[in-house]
Parts: sequence; structure tokens; C-alpha cells
Amino acid sequence: LMDEATERASIAAAVDSLTRTWGAPPAGWYCRYGPSTATRRLLVEHGGFAYDSDAYDDELPYWTSVNGRPHLVVPHTFSNNDNKYAKGWWSTSEDAFTYLRDAFDVLHAEGGAMMVVSVHPRLTGHPARAAGLTRFLDHVAAHDDVWVATRSEVAAHWASVHPPGGGTS
Repeated sequence: LMDEATERASIAAAVDSLTRTWGAPPAGWYCRYGPSTATRRLLVEHGGFAYDSDAYDDELPYWTSVNGRPHLVVPHTFSNNDNKYAKGWWSTSEDAFTYLRDAFDVLHAEGGAMMVVSVHPRLTGHPARAAGLTRFLDHVAAHDDVWVATRSEVAAHWASVHPPGGGTS
């Protein structure tokens, strides 16, 4: 609900803070509570972002055009998100493990796709809950044909293998 000038300034302040904290600017962007209609354009105008993840519409990255320039979107999901603990949809680590394992198994059987899994220290960081994540990661690691990667790694791979205008959107 920010006006454009405030959002532009907030993006610049966030990038500055992250750069000072980590020693480098962030490679990508994700709005915690959702982008405005101007966010993607403001990110492209700001420059330096390889991608944004402010989309929930696919299981693979894709290119879009922003002011005539190609821009990579690495979609996010709320489906495989430990916010289900906070909402009461998951009660135990077994709930999380079963849900994530089933999602992984279906995607893997279909030939693979990107599976975003969101975890937060305040939710999955509790020992009993971390046990479910550990079981899930062990399940994933038992498959030789799976790549576990960060969003930035996915974005770099996608840009290299599927460059904009390369016939794959």
C-alpha cells in the first residue's frame, strides 16, 4: 500500500542494509507481504537484481518483460511453507515431513520441477519440528537425480540454460 516514491526508497534502503550486513547486495528480491503493482518495475529500475520471486503462478522460473527488458521470475509458493505450523495446519514434524515428502514424490514422478520449501527459524527451528525437515532432506538426498539449490543458484542456472528469447519462457 506504499506510494511509489516510498517503495522506491524502501527498496534502496533494504539493498543498502543487506549490502552492509552481508558485504554484497542481494541477487534477488522477495516481498514478505506481497508486491505492489510497481514493485517489479522498481526492482528493474533499481538494477542489480538477477530475479524476483514475487509470483506464485508456476513451478519453474520464467522470463517476463519489464519496460521492454527481460526479467527473470523464480516463483515462490506457500504450499511447501512451514507457515502451516503457525496456522495450525501442521501440528507435528510428521505432518510436515509427510506433506513435503508427498509433494516431492509427485513432482519427482512427473519428471521434476522446482520445489520451493520455505522454512523459518521461529517455526521449523524448534527441535521437534526440525526433525521433520531432517527426515525430508534425508528423503531428498536418497535420490541421485535431484539438485538442492538456493533461489540464486536456480536463477543463475535458468539464465544460463534458458536465456531470455531462447525459446523457453
